[in-house]
Amino acid sequence: MGLEKYWEEYEVGEIINTSGRTLTDADIRMFIGATDATHPAHVDAEYCKSHPFKKIVVPGALILGVIDGFVTNDLVPRKLKIGHYGYDKIRFLAPVYPGDTVTMTATVLEKRSLNENFGVIKFEYQVKNQDDMLSVIVHDLQMIERNVS
Repeated sequence: MGLEKYWEEYEVGEIINTSGRTLTDADIRMFIGATDATHPAHVDAEYCKSHPFKKIVVPGALILGVIDGFVTNDLVPRKLKIGHYGYDKIRFLAPVYPGDTVTMTATVLEKRSLNENFGVIKFEYQVKNQDDMLSVIVHDLQMIERNVS
């Protein structure tokens, strides 16, 4: 479950590790069904043989969805008011393949007050596979309720 912390309770430099998630061909198919994003790099093994990655890769947007799941399940409060404030940076550094298990490390980079009810936290997410290969870096802004009592 998410951390039940108000904005004030997060510390710059704090590190939070998430659970893991294995990505499958079925995940890719469900993503394609929802988005109609049918690039052959995600569905055609023959095409991929001549592609730099050599085999089918998980779509980057699907990985962002998995990151959102990590954020929801392991990082931000569920019982407090929150909101996704936006992304500042997304970099795909190495492919994620079907069968890879990814985990995420979140680091609190900065905090700022938004108004009397909310603060914004800038997190850096590093997503790695089971071989500890860094696949994705994201700078994400989360709006989290302040303790105004």
